[in-house]
Amino acid sequence: MHRAKAVFFQGKNVSLEQGLPCMIRLFIADDHLLFIEGLKLLFQSEASIMCVGEANNGQAALQWLAKNTADVILLDIDMPVMNGIEACQEIKKRFPEVRVLALTMYNQPSFIRQMMKNGAAGYILKNAAKEELLEAIQTVARGEIFLSKKASESLVHEFTRPQPSAFIPAITNREKEVLQLIVDGYTTPEIAAQLFISPNTAETHRRNLLAKLGVRNTAELVRLTLEKGLLS
Repeated sequence: MHRAKAVFFQGKNVSLEQGLPCMIRLFIADDHLLFIEGLKLLFQSEASIMCVGEANNGQAALQWLAKNTADVILLDIDMPVMNGIEACQEIKKRFPEVRVLALTMYNQPSFIRQMMKNGAAGYILKNAAKEELLEAIQTVARGEIFLSKKASESLVHEFTRPQPSAFIPAITNREKEVLQLIVDGYTTPEIAAQLFISPNTAETHRRNLLAKLGVRNTAELVRLTLEKGLLS
């Protein structure tokens, strides 16, 4: 990897050629331990990146940032306790200097829009190549915006495909089951009991539905479901 000439400026080693810190302090928030370990191994050979911490949900990431510092945080969306969309908003509110890069399996335009609206500096998918991920990290560390090719294509496709289908993102079969029970008036513990899942998992599905459909609460979720016939 090309190493840029550097100077010491305002408490950081800064690359003269790229405007990058010589060592990007990277924090990873993802609820899959094996995925985190894989990323750490991936970055071991990169002299310009140092993994400084990790968390398995958004709330834990906020707690870590309250006591430590990072330049870039790789933030998954689908996490328990506090998902990435909520965490992104809180991170930018409390720690505006931290650059958030969404790293997720979701390519729906609604997720991309909400993450960027909440202050993310970039959006990339988990199936990206190593070179694209490194480019994304370096780009947001420079203070610029990065959208992966697939994320950009997803947004373009939303604006070019016929309406109103563009408004409705795809939801999984499990999410449809949860959504049906929400519409039927079941509480989160009752949904968990009905589907033989934990209350935390049921709540995560509910939060993901809110995020996917771009609504703020359960009442809006039910209204939108009935208006658009999402369960028909």
